Amino acid sequence: MTVTITVSITGMRVGEINQISYRPQMNVQRAMEEAYNLHSDQAFNFSLRYFGSKLGYEVVTLDGIANQVGSDFDTYVFWALSVNGTLSPTGIDSTHLNDGDTIGWNYQAFEPAQHRGTRHEKIRDLLRTKHQ
Repeated sequence: MTVTITVSITGMRVGEINQISYRPQMNVQRAMEEAYNLHSDQAFNFSLRYFGSKLGYEVVTLDGIANQVGSDFDTYVFWALSVNGTLSPTGIDSTHLNDGDTIGWNYQAFEPAQHRGTRHEKIRDLLRTKHQ
């Protein structure tokens, strides 16, 4: 009973953590904490930010690479969460897992056609207002 985490940058896989013990009712946040504990060299690290009860917790830094908001409205680079290849509509605290699931993290650019109306657009907008 395990879960796997993959880390990619613009679609190119740069890391993988296997053998994360699965527990019933496990969410992505708990799996991330378990993965952190598996790495004695602490190379795998992440930070979270809470975006309120509607959006939940979001990973804003992974392995030292942080989300970035640009000067034009659509420029936003972020860690996109997927489970078994499907973009997650919920934050890491609300995304529950099944045994054998693969959590994917991909550092990618915001694409209006793909992300308009998603939680990523809402988070980008919140971060933008903080930087203005």
